[in-house]
Amino acid sequence: MKIRWQHGLAFPLILAVALGGLSALLGRISEIQTEAVHLNPDEPQYWMGGMEGKRFDKAGRLQEHFVATQAFQLPDSKDIHFRSPKLDVHQEGKPAYQVEGKEGLYNTDTRVAVFQKEVLLTKPADATHPAGTVKTEFIHVDTKARFAQTEHPVEFAYGQSHGSSVGMTYDHTKSLFNFPSKVKATIYHAKNL
Repeated sequence: MKIRWQHGLAFPLILAVALGGLSALLGRISEIQTEAVHLNPDEPQYWMGGMEGKRFDKAGRLQEHFVATQAFQLPDSKDIHFRSPKLDVHQEGKPAYQVEGKEGLYNTDTRVAVFQKEVLLTKPADATHPAGTVKTEFIHVDTKARFAQTEHPVEFAYGQSHGSSVGMTYDHTKSLFNFPSKVKATIYHAKNL
């Protein structure tokens, strides 16, 4: 049997082969080669100097104000590390408490901040309560729950009362300090002064 090539059959076949080759060539040229660069997990991925951030409530009032002299974040970490962090927390636009320290970190997922080294928690006086301060070396602050705690030694002052303890919790929603261990204190009742 003899097969005869006709121009009508050859042209579509040649065109299909040529277009297939051109398509393969263009596909190869347009491929982008990416190479994942693995960063050193012990060196900062981001480094910032002199940072400030504010968060506002639904009514547009200041809720949190945070400043630090330096900040950095390590690769693949949700923790941001700070130097000289200071957090001012407000409730309905009024100062509720302030926490500051020499070092700290903040987890972007949990919104929990940790303050370390020469930590000072300050609660300003209001119409019914005197001012209060707590000094310690380490404290966790849950900014969502408005709850702070430490298991380290603390020195505290509340009005003219002052004392020391090991460990402390502060629940801002209840305006309640709790000292779970033995407390050494000098207590002055505000009404007797």
